[in-house]
Amino acid sequence: MKHLLLMRHAKSSWSEQGMDDFDRPLNERGHMTGDEMSIYLAKCYPLPDQIICSNAQRTRETLGHLLKAYCHPMTVALSRAIYEASYASIMQLIHDVDETVQTLMVVGHNPGIEEMAFALCRDGEAKAFERLNSKYPTAACAHLTIDVAKWSDLTRGSAFLKDFISPKTIGVID
Repeated sequence: MKHLLLMRHAKSSWSEQGMDDFDRPLNERGHMTGDEMSIYLAKCYPLPDQIICSNAQRTRETLGHLLKAYCHPMTVALSRAIYEASYASIMQLIHDVDETVQTLMVVGHNPGIEEMAFALCRDGEAKAFERLNSKYPTAACAHLTIDVAKWSDLTRGSAFLKDFISPKTIGVID
């Protein structure tokens, strides 16, 4: 059984006019929710063996919060391919992951992360589906389980949505 964690970056700043989207950092709320979500994920979700993260500024800052909470050995890869990525692009990155990785985390952007979760989930926990169908807010994370031996066997509709949490779900924000 493999575990896939699909996390959207925390809340980014729009304060600097004319800044390139790729370079936008997290805002104050993003840093706060990044910390709280990371602590929650480290306590309640399977620990990732590998993280693939977009190399945009806001995802790298979100990754920084995760790395403070995860105190175990893992592989981390930054990829420009996740920035503005489609479902197909993210799927290809996942297919290339070594089969020895049991828990994979992808930290990226909407709409790609949300499309990935919807495309993969054939079934799941009712409350988790309800939250997922409502919105995929910043810093949210979907926990999917997949009954495959190799990541390259992952296909549309082959995952089970075990949980879906956001800062609001865990009481960080109203």
